[in-house]
Amino acid sequence: MSAKINTGLFSSIKTSKVSEEVYRQLVSLIGSGKLKPGDQLPPERSLASELGVSRQSVREAIYKAEVMGFLQVRQGEGSFVLSSLGERLKPPLAVLLEMESEAVFDFLAMRKLLEGWCAERAAVMAQEEDLAEIKDVLDRMKRTELTDPEWEPLDVEFHMSVAAASHNVVAVHIMEALKHNFDVFFNFRQRIKEVPDSSELIWQHHYDVYRAVADRNPSLARQKLEDHLNYIEDGIRTNLDRI
Repeated sequence: MSAKINTGLFSSIKTSKVSEEVYRQLVSLIGSGKLKPGDQLPPERSLASELGVSRQSVREAIYKAEVMGFLQVRQGEGSFVLSSLGERLKPPLAVLLEMESEAVFDFLAMRKLLEGWCAERAAVMAQEEDLAEIKDVLDRMKRTELTDPEWEPLDVEFHMSVAAASHNVVAVHIMEALKHNFDVFFNFRQRIKEVPDSSELIWQHHYDVYRAVADRNPSLARQKLEDHLNYIEDGIRTNLDRI
């Protein structure tokens, strides 16, 4: 679910190149992570008032940000922050993963490097609200089975929540790009649903990551995240001809 942005983030503009400065401020807020992928900008009128500029200047800045791939303008809905990588990376990566089976393991190797680092960093940087968000996802996963359609988005939400808790905007944007291709791993998950207590096992993997992050144990957080992805990798190798 996208989040609407509260006012107070933007600064009054005082320059002759007004729309360009509005654009630069938008990009700066996205780059710093204050505006996150999926966030909705305030209405055009509110932005113009907060910035102290005309609506035309705001409109031109939003148009440029959309052209440059930072925003998506949805007719009748508003302007939303895009992942700077996700939409461009998704199509070619999806084709590669479909055509080259070994690329799946390259993808997993990258996930281990990135997500392991995020978990390690989260154990140091996570705020209480970050831990509460991760725990909330875990609680919802606990009430869900692997075979339920709700499991997949919850799984993605968990991994994204850990990445967000690292408070590294570049890592979050890369994760936003990669998450569009997580479905290759959900195909494997369909193969383990017949394993006794498989839902509990996978949930425990996620809980172990959370517990290590909450306990402020960076090395264990990385290990638990990597252990989970190693389990997925072993399962994919075993079932590769069936995926």
